[in-house]
Amino acid sequence: MTSSPLPDLPAPQVVETLAYEDIKAEVLSGFLGMAPEFSALLESDPAIKALEAGAYRELLLRHRINQAARANLLAFALGSDLDHLALFYGVERLTGESDDRFRLRIRDRVIGWSTGGGAASYRYNAMSAHADIEDVSVASPKPGLVVVALLPRAGTTATDAVLLDAARSRLNDPTIRVLTDTIDVRMAAPVSFEVAARVWLRPEAPDSRLEDIEAAFRAALAGERRLGWDVTRSWQVAQLQRGGVYRVELDAPAADVAVASDGYARLDHVTLVLSGRSA
Repeated sequence: MTSSPLPDLPAPQVVETLAYEDIKAEVLSGFLGMAPEFSALLESDPAIKALEAGAYRELLLRHRINQAARANLLAFALGSDLDHLALFYGVERLTGESDDRFRLRIRDRVIGWSTGGGAASYRYNAMSAHADIEDVSVASPKPGLVVVALLPRAGTTATDAVLLDAARSRLNDPTIRVLTDTIDVRMAAPVSFEVAARVWLRPEAPDSRLEDIEAAFRAALAGERRLGWDVTRSWQVAQLQRGGVYRVELDAPAADVAVASDGYARLDHVTLVLSGRSA
């Protein structure tokens, strides 16, 4: 079981959808209700300009109210607002920890409140052991054995040994580990793959567009870096089919890159071949 993004819920009702023209119409309607003799005013009339200015100010005010409402919701709170939300649950941000990682730890903290441990509890404590542990999977292949896999943050300078020691020390704390559990902490297993594709560009696209496409592909893959995420062929084609590209034929990998819950996809090499041009 790995940390997953927060549920994709519909927009909260407390957050209002704003439209300047709607607010302007409401303000004008209210004004004419009190002073119907001004119903013949032109758009250029100073009174209309004053009403428009008031409507715009109301738009800004409602937008600020929306921001305040979002700041009180775990899925939307940012920065110090998120810090204050976390304080209620007894969670503090680690040095350099991003908002996305922090909010997942907060959620795991709440889910993991149990006298009997649980996957969320072990995951929360493993991620709290070191800020460079990006993701954690927790599994119990047999009674009494808990296997915890760690995914290091991309670009971290912390060695595997440092991350393992930090997680083992925290998870084996008597106040955290369930008495009957044996905890096996290990690094996540990489699943290496290469990408090879033939690309047809549109006539106006320069040859150097292939370099941009590769860079964008690598960036998109880095944005999806987490445990247990399968890199499907359809996702790869979608990332290669960018502006200036007419057609893509993906030659490798031949099948979806399947990744176990305690593993992660690792891109070794990208080969893009310009195979022609078409409009």
